[in-house]
Amino acid sequence: MSTQPRILRVAFADGTRWLTGGADLLARGGGLMLRVAAWLVLITLIQVIPVIGVPLLVLISPALTAGMLGLFRRLDEGAAARPDQLFDGFRDTAVRTRLLVLGGLLLLGILAAVMTVGAWLAPQMDLEALSALMNDPQAMENDPDRLFSLFEGVNLFGGLALGALVMGVVLGALYFGVPLVFFWNWPVVAALLWSLRAVLVNWLAFLGFGLVVFGLLFALGFVFLLTAGLLAFALGPAGDFVGQLLSVLVSLFVQLLLAAAQWRAFRQVFPSGDGAGPGSDVETDNDPDRGAVDA
Repeated sequence: MSTQPRILRVAFADGTRWLTGGADLLARGGGLMLRVAAWLVLITLIQVIPVIGVPLLVLISPALTAGMLGLFRRLDEGAAARPDQLFDGFRDTAVRTRLLVLGGLLLLGILAAVMTVGAWLAPQMDLEALSALMNDPQAMENDPDRLFSLFEGVNLFGGLALGALVMGVVLGALYFGVPLVFFWNWPVVAALLWSLRAVLVNWLAFLGFGLVVFGLLFALGFVFLLTAGLLAFALGPAGDFVGQLLSVLVSLFVQLLLAAAQWRAFRQVFPSGDGAGPGSDVETDNDPDRGAVDA
């Protein structure tokens, strides 16, 4: 039976299960995920390149996310997967270009969020003095009261809320936009708009997902700080190094887990087949989860 591409509305409980479903996929990967993590460690070294390193890493992040989603799709379907398929987002010229455009939009979104916070704070404080202080680690260490004095009487919450709103819109547009471009070869604008619509329609499911993610991050953060403190106490400088290595491993675990959850969410919210596109008839190759309804 053919069907129009559609968004399904799923429940709060479904969102809470995306992370556990992602954990199941991560466990299925086993040694494959360790090799993928090794590739990711090497890729993140890009950020040490002066000036352009961090922006370049942000630019290619949607393509890397697409590769991870492709790996988790194979694991979900019981198909064979290889670590080099992490780079599948770079192989097809048209798809690579669109994913890089998404990376550019992510970079612009981060800049817009920062500028929004700056515009909020500019009338309330001396941003030049703040910038000079932040660029002088020695001054920060020797006279931390200077930093607190700059924020006296400043309403920081409003700026942070506006910046978070900007980033929320950007991330909402990219969340399903990346898989729509990668799996279904959708144009960028259509993918962004449908992604935003899907997130808004399923706000309750994303609330459940966000609460579970927050709980996980809180627990991991507590365990990490406790472990890092014990290592520093027991091993001294060597413990600091081990703690830094542990932080890299934890961040990679979270990155892979969230990508696996993203695949679970995409598969449930967009149940149409791989050829789906805006306004085109497609074959449905998987059934929507029980309880989901068309939005």
